[in-house]
Amino acid sequence: MNSLNASITLAAQEGSTGWISLLFIAGLIVLFYFMLIRPQQKRMRQQMELMKSLRVGDEVMTSAGIYGTISEVEEDTVLLEVAEDVDIRVAKSAIVKVFTPHGEEAGEETDEGSPAKEEPEDKGTEGEE
Repeated sequence: MNSLNASITLAAQEGSTGWISLLFIAGLIVLFYFMLIRPQQKRMRQQMELMKSLRVGDEVMTSAGIYGTISEVEEDTVLLEVAEDVDIRVAKSAIVKVFTPHGEEAGEETDEGSPAKEEPEDKGTEGEE
């Protein structure tokens, strides 16, 4: 009878160890998803948005470190003016940074035309000397 109880107890312990291992593996898969896969998808989405927002006149930098101004936008490539009368054709996917804010080109005024903001005066220390 004791051997039967011991074998049942041993089988129960092995079964719980199996579930713990399975939960550990599932936890690792979830961890890999949130640490590796999800951030990569976010970067890809940002790169696609950047490629779609490229316009003529944007100042950009390529993945090779070449700075220039976009002079023509095509489906998969852009014509980049790197010096006066020097144009090179690069893939849109090679553009990694845009330096021209699009809000300025659209004619939106940020602080131009409005009075300059003055710093508030400290009224508590003026007459106390």
